[in-house]
Amino acid sequence: ESADAVGFDCNNRRGFILSEYMYEGMFLLDSNRFAADPDGVQGQVKSILDRVGANVVASRPWQEGKLCYPIEGHRKGLYFLACFKMDGAQMTELNRLCKLNDTVLRQLVIRHPKVIFDAMVESLTSHDGAIHSPEQRPDPRDPRANFGDRDRLPDGLDEDR
Repeated sequence: ESADAVGFDCNNRRGFILSEYMYEGMFLLDSNRFAADPDGVQGQVKSILDRVGANVVASRPWQEGKLCYPIEGHRKGLYFLACFKMDGAQMTELNRLCKLNDTVLRQLVIRHPKVIFDAMVESLTSHDGAIHSPEQRPDPRDPRANFGDRDRLPDGLDEDR
């Protein structure tokens, strides 16, 4: 039986989804534009994903910081992370739309198996939503890192240990 005989359109001319995959997209954004209009910039990224038929499962700003080298004259950038499902045939169009957008400086999209995708979505949705630079993140080895009050140690631990 041919693919057309069972309801698939091999050329995707009729709008069928040939193969929907799970992706993680990391978008490097202009941090100045994000600072001026965070909702608008996030909306631009989501609009690009919407135009290619992606179903965004989870997304959030990830980290803002100084870049290792200037990209299109920018020395700082904001990383925006999105987990989405999309037809694999739309990847070329996604790359094209990102290159045409002035806010998106770079993008990296990785296809994940379901197990990793689900773990990424869980990680994104369970986060507090704050953007942290590496210098702002608490040291996980510090016993005070899990408490809001940095000057107070948990009961049973003293400063002399």
